[in-house]
Amino acid sequence: MEKFHFTKREKIFLLLALFVLIALFISSSMTYQQQEIHDNKINHYFGWLENIVAGWNFTYGGRVHNVQVDGRAGLAQFVLRKMAHFGSYFLLGGFGYLGMRRIFKIKWVAPVLTWFATIAFAAFDEYHQFLTGDRTPSVHDVILDSTGALTAIILVMIIIHVKNSIHDQKKSV
Repeated sequence: MEKFHFTKREKIFLLLALFVLIALFISSSMTYQQQEIHDNKINHYFGWLENIVAGWNFTYGGRVHNVQVDGRAGLAQFVLRKMAHFGSYFLLGGFGYLGMRRIFKIKWVAPVLTWFATIAFAAFDEYHQFLTGDRTPSVHDVILDSTGALTAIILVMIIIHVKNSIHDQKKSV
């Protein structure tokens, strides 16, 4: 039986996943005030986002969010925070899957295990926020995080499938 070795590319993906984990841990160690983006910075750097979300009205975590409730900058900041949740777990899921997909002989195990690992870390991260103080853990954020990871895993699987199909077609020609 041949011993398994990670490729250089897989090691890079796993290292990138580790960096995302570290960044998430550091972020969840900060209080809300330490992470808060003040209105003038929101307006200066994310004025474009304020304009996009100005007409939005939605419920997240049992609370209504819109310009009347949160203000333009507050709504933009809320959307930015949720985009950060989705995006960071998107990266974690994608990098994790790309780094671990060859380990398992059964093809469906790697994406499922990667997804479950990201859900577990998201739940741990929310608990860590609870311990930090001045932060509120949210099951809704775990769901958002797991959706980001699942989206990346599925997208990577589709890209790999298409790439392999194109490669096989060129080979048969």
